[in-house]
Amino acid sequence: MMLFILILKLNTIKTLKYIFILIAFLAVSCSGSKKYFKAAEKLEKQGLVSEAAQYYYESLERKRNNTDARLKLKDVGQKHINNLSSEFFRQYNTQQYEQSIETFDEIKSFTSKSRNLSVDLNYPSAYQDDYAKSLEYYLSKNYNEASNNVNLSKFDLALKNISKIKKYDSNYKNTSELEVISNCEPLYIIAVRSLESKNYKSAQNELSKINTISSSYKDSKELLELTNELLKQTFLIFQPKNSAEKEIEDKLYNSFIELSYQNNGKVKLLNNTPFLYMPNSGDPSNAGNIDLIQAIKKATGADFFYVFDVANKKEVDAPLTRGSAYCFEKIVTKKDTVFITEYRQQLYNQVKGKRTYSYDLIYKVIDANTNQVITSQTRDCSGIDQIDYYEFAGKNIYGANKFNINNYFPYNPSVTLPINQYNPSTWRGGFSNRKDLKPFSDLKSLADNNALNVFSSTLNNYILK
Repeated sequence: MMLFILILKLNTIKTLKYIFILIAFLAVSCSGSKKYFKAAEKLEKQGLVSEAAQYYYESLERKRNNTDARLKLKDVGQKHINNLSSEFFRQYNTQQYEQSIETFDEIKSFTSKSRNLSVDLNYPSAYQDDYAKSLEYYLSKNYNEASNNVNLSKFDLALKNISKIKKYDSNYKNTSELEVISNCEPLYIIAVRSLESKNYKSAQNELSKINTISSSYKDSKELLELTNELLKQTFLIFQPKNSAEKEIEDKLYNSFIELSYQNNGKVKLLNNTPFLYMPNSGDPSNAGNIDLIQAIKKATGADFFYVFDVANKKEVDAPLTRGSAYCFEKIVTKKDTVFITEYRQQLYNQVKGKRTYSYDLIYKVIDANTNQVITSQTRDCSGIDQIDYYEFAGKNIYGANKFNINNYFPYNPSVTLPINQYNPSTWRGGFSNRKDLKPFSDLKSLADNNALNVFSSTLNNYILK
């Protein structure tokens, strides 16, 4: 009832046509060749030739040996092509070139897919030449409009023209060049204005977009490199002027410089300046002499100062400690024809040792723009090595030919309940653990690596944020 009322209100033939198509489609949804065929017959009786042709095609496509669908597609499909051909003729002769192109594309599409089902449909061959003329006129018209819109800086309109051209011929004349200009020029204009107003972040964003489209558009590449350079955070590294740990500080200073260059894409270290030390900066929480900071900033352009010192160097070589314990050696002997297994108690030692190299890295970062200390810390940087191994006590059991570590247990199997016995492989491995501590030179490298990690983290957290 509701559908009947709705149809009465929709009083145009075109609207009724679409409703009928919708009803026919619903009737054949999720169905096969036969149902599509029946729907096509209903559409044909209503005079909807084009729609009926599509349904006859669907029917035959689902069942290639459907003779009725093949004959109907040949008959009704040809009528459909004839209608489209008449429409193309009218559009072409009334200079409706865009519409005529779309109509001819529809003709080619339907005849092509019907031919794939071995149904040949025909249209006047002369229309192919007319189509080519329409297409050339259409492409030329949009190309000229695109060129004119580019010249008038109407880039959005130019891109619409270019989209129409690319639908049929992406290589038409220098369409690709017009497309690059239409996409890049608006970005370039914004970038130049941003640079003039010193809004470098905005300029970098626009120039980066250009670079993804074309790396050779005007001087955008050079401007992007300049902008990236201007956006880099610049800083100076100061080491203490008077220190008892000069060797460590010199090594760290050079390592800090090297690490800074590895981050050159984001930060810029101002090296080779006459400013090697920051006077009056001993108090970690104090930025120091404000006038001096501003003078150095003016002379170098630095955004940040990194000031560090090294103190409390220690080298600790703790003596070895030995803790005694008993293990049990499995002994198998033969008496007459009987093998006897017993477990003899053996004394062994657990040996432990530790060697440490450490120093305190004291540093602070000063914001040269605000004269404020933005971080100030003291971090322990150390290299530690430890050994933990077992050794037999009282005799050189390693020299015995019959020695086999698999004959030793940390418990006496003969008197230990099975539930309390465990796999002794880990314990046995303790007899072959490393027995020599690493030299201090190796521990120094570990400590220096810790200091480099602290420096890198400081860059990321306070200078690059």
